Amino acid sequence: MSSRARTRERRQEREKQRRRNRQLLIVGVIAVIAVILAALLVISNLPAEATIPEEVIAQYADLPTSFTEDGFPVLGDPAAPVQVVEYSSFDCPSCGLFYQNVTPALIERVRTGDISFTYVPLFGTGSIRNGEGAARAAICAGRQDAFWPYHSALFTWQAAFANQAFDGNRLEAGAANLGLDVSQWSSCLRSSETNEVLVAANGAVNRLEGFTGTPTVTVNGQIVSPTLNDINTAIELALATTQRPAPEDTSAAETTSEEETPPEAASEAAEPEADATEESAE
Repeated sequence: MSSRARTRERRQEREKQRRRNRQLLIVGVIAVIAVILAALLVISNLPAEATIPEEVIAQYADLPTSFTEDGFPVLGDPAAPVQVVEYSSFDCPSCGLFYQNVTPALIERVRTGDISFTYVPLFGTGSIRNGEGAARAAICAGRQDAFWPYHSALFTWQAAFANQAFDGNRLEAGAANLGLDVSQWSSCLRSSETNEVLVAANGAVNRLEGFTGTPTVTVNGQIVSPTLNDINTAIELALATTQRPAPEDTSAAETTSEEETPPEAASEAAEPEADATEESAE
């Protein structure tokens, strides 16, 4: 065999080896990707801790709930003398602090009848992953009269799990732990009705003059600093300038009832009883 033929043969052999190496590399990469995907699938299906403390549910006991025309959840009597509105996002750590430090006091003012409390659900204003999913999950919990406990659960998880608060199947596990119809809840997540609520929320903040981020709070339509002291001050001022319905005066009815039987009639009514006693004694 000539040297030229041997050179050509060696070149062909090297080319075959390179092809084999590329094929092995591709197979190896595919195998690694498959392992990673399998691991992610397993992790995503692991039961997520989605505990909802009893006190979270109990704090809303016996409080009326409703929705605005745009689908924003309202806690308390919508006709309360003062309307407090929170523009908030579950992915916003500052909103989580607002929930911990301010919301419990507002719930108590709802209970006294001073205020109604409306939550406008935004997303994407903070650093926690899957804020949109959390907002959708809360809205859909509201379809089964459970927005407020679910809203509190989301902020509780945010404090406990930080950036993993809404990962995996925690949102679904939370719905199940609240006793919701999970199938109905899941169908709601991507529904047109849920999309409309989120669009309306974005429209509301675009129309709100002075909005700079979440949480933003208004008291009777006026933005106030989102601190408990400033919110309470604004509420007290609004209560002082808002006329509440006067309680029904029942004293007149009681007086009339007492006057319906004159003293003379009462005395005469008592005399037969005395006569009956005397006859019995005889």
